[in-house]
Parts: sequence; structure tokens; C-alpha cells
Amino acid sequence: MSDFRDDTIKNQSRGREERAEEVARLLEEGRPGSLSRYLKDKAPEDIAEILGEFSLDEKLVIFNGLSAENAAVVLDDTDPQTRLQLLQKLDSKRLAEVLEEMPVDEAADIIEDAPEDEREDLLDLMGREDAEEVEEILSYPEDSAARVMNPEFVTVREYSPVEDAVQHLRNLELEEDIFYIYVTDKQDRLKGIVPVTKLVTARSGTRIDEIMDKEVRYVVANEDQEQAANIMKKYDIFSLPVVDADEKLIGRITADDIIDVMDEERGEDISKMTGTIEEEQGTESVIQATKNRLPWLVTCMLGSIVTGLVIRMFEVTLAETIALVSFIPVITATGGNSGVQASTVVVREIALGHMDMGKVGEEVWRQFRVAAGLGIVCGTVLTGIADFWMKSSAVGTIVGLSILLVVVWSNFVGVMIPVIFKKLRIDPAISSGPLITTLNDVIGVFIYLSVASFFLK
Repeated sequence: MSDFRDDTIKNQSRGREERAEEVARLLEEGRPGSLSRYLKDKAPEDIAEILGEFSLDEKLVIFNGLSAENAAVVLDDTDPQTRLQLLQKLDSKRLAEVLEEMPVDEAADIIEDAPEDEREDLLDLMGREDAEEVEEILSYPEDSAARVMNPEFVTVREYSPVEDAVQHLRNLELEEDIFYIYVTDKQDRLKGIVPVTKLVTARSGTRIDEIMDKEVRYVVANEDQEQAANIMKKYDIFSLPVVDADEKLIGRITADDIIDVMDEERGEDISKMTGTIEEEQGTESVIQATKNRLPWLVTCMLGSIVTGLVIRMFEVTLAETIALVSFIPVITATGGNSGVQASTVVVREIALGHMDMGKVGEEVWRQFRVAAGLGIVCGTVLTGIADFWMKSSAVGTIVGLSILLVVVWSNFVGVMIPVIFKKLRIDPAISSGPLITTLNDVIGVFIYLSVASFFLK
């Protein structure tokens, strides 16, 4: 199985390189007709994958060589920097054709990525109905479920015969696959769902309310899109209905939308854990990127100054046994890494919905036992190294005991800070990088030198 997977990855990589080389050759030869014919035979997702490798002028030639339908897929799937470049340079008529081919939710994503001063112009290029739907989607809070919903869905009344529902479905011009028919009342409130397969296989004369599932999983428009992802993952749902505050059906989130959400959330969590706050994808200005990173670097710098003040408090202890200085980097690095490990586990559990906030005590106890095991092993190893290196059993004992205490403390901090942030409705991912590392550096050095002072007295 491993060899098969490796071969598949190699073939995919080779295929990408071959496509890029062929497109580059056709561009160099200046044969737009041949290029268009070549692009027509390729999946637009494959073209989107290689588009970022070309210059801006070449990107425009490639993009304009695509059909409007394929260009819509490419514009949605390509990297953010390439998308922004195309939005800034494309002819208005061409862009209007492409936007008309896109589902409304994807068109909303494209317009959201465009510079603010250009959004109104892009909306003007769209049909009135589509433009109104895009504006409605963009009116919801960023990262809310409604921002990734498709406002196009199929509904039937609960007392309708299945024959009428099937005929209604046949008369529609659907742009995307439909997995469920949604059942609503006269006020458009969601009452149930009917899988398409269940609808078309129902016996003649059956009413919708006889075959519909009344236990409906849904998400409220203003809820976080991560909540929608968790619901779809938990219940294996291909399409999740979105309702407003009055339980009126206003859209649906499909599986492909939620994959994008999960990628986005993962990117955001990584950015927050590394102190960059927002995912930098080449679209931010230098000033904006600097503003994103600066607060956390300043936090780390101030934390280091506090660590220096702690060391200064124990200068007498260090002067008596200068060998202790050699192990300060070991203390800070081990404590910081131990805390980040624990916080990463907890943040992941919270993000996946596996952390029961009513059982925090059990998680703290579990992490304490893990930390104790790690601390004992690390402490034993470091005691032996310090004893051998410094020829001092006192230094070995101090370092070994300190590592044990620091690892236990760091794990405790790594568990509790994400939990506290969650209680305060702050994204726990923020706690998992510079904040925990800096805090554990300060407290870790304090523990280490306090232990040293106690033994040396």
C-alpha cells in the first residue's frame, strides 16, 4: 500500500510538471489556438494548480484561453495571490462572463478577496439577482456559516405528493449536485429533509411528510463556520441546511465548501499558534504583515526582559555556582516545548469538539500524569549529564529536580490557558505559541533558580 501511495504521488507530481512544461512551450511558441485546445482537454482544477508558476502576462493569456465555465473553476481554485492579480487585470466583460458561471457562494468569495474599492464595480457586472444574493452573503459576519452557504436549494411542502416533488425537481436547472430536498412550511421554516434517493424510490401516492426525516441537523447563519464543519463531520452529512434566527431556510453548505473551511481554519490556527494572527498568503502589504507579527514579537521580547530580571534576582546564587548558567537554555527550551505540546493537544481537542468543558479536571489529571512521566525521564537523564559534566552532584540534583517541576508546571499551563481562553470566548489557538512559550520561560527560570537557592543554602 505504501509503494502504491508513493507511486501515485510521484505520478501526480510528474503530471503537474508535464502540464506546466507543455503550457510553457505553447506560450513560448505563441500559438493561442493550440493553447486553447490543450486547455480544453484538461481539468480546470489541474490548470489552477499550475497557474501560479507563470508570470502575470502569461497568467492572463492562459486564463483568457479557457472557456468561461472552466475559467470560473480556475479562478476559485487558484492561489490567493494569482486570484488577486487576475481580478486587477482582467477585462470587465471577461470577468462578468466568469462570475456568471460561478455559484453565488463562490462568487461572494471572489468579490470578498478583491480590493474594497473594486467590489462595487464587480457587483455591477453581475446580474441583479445574483448581486443581491452576494451582498446578502457578505452582510454576515466573517467566518460565520452564512458566509460559505449557497443560497440555492430545493424545497417542497410537507404534505405534497412525491410525484409533484419529483416533477418540480425535473423542471429545475441545477448548477450543483443536490443530495437533499428540504421540507418547509408556509413561513419557509425548515421542517425536515428528504434524501433524493429516498424521494425517487418512494411509491406513487406517498406524501412528503411520510418519508421525510424530521430530526434535521442544521446550523444557524451567525454561528461559526467551524461549528458547521464539526456537525457535518460528526453526522456524515453531504449538505447542511442554514437557517436564520427564525428558523427560516436561507441556504445550504456542501461538502466541498466545508473542506475549504477546514483548510482555512487549519491555516488560521497555525498562523495564530506561530504569532502571525492572520494567514499571510502573499496578498497582504508589508505594513499589514508587520502589524500582524509585531505584537507577538514584542510580547516575546518583553517576556525575555522579565526572564532577565528573574535571573538578576538570583545573581548571588549564580555567582556562587556559575555552572548553573549553562543549564538555563535547557530549562527554558524544555519547559516551552512541553507547554506547547500540551496546549496543541488541548486546542486540537477543542477544535474537533472532543473536549468536554465539564471534565477539565480529568484532562488536567491525565496531563499531570503524562508530565510527571516526561519530567522523571528528562530529569534522570539531565541529572546524569550534569553530574558527569560539572563533576558536581549538587548541580545534577538541582537541574534534574528543576526539569521535573518545570515540565509539570508547563504542561499545566499548556492545558489551562486554552481552556480559560475557550471560557472567555477567545480563540484557544492564540494561546498555543508565543504566549505559552514566553510565560513558561519566565516561570521556568524562576523555578530553576529557586530550587538552586534552596539547595545551595
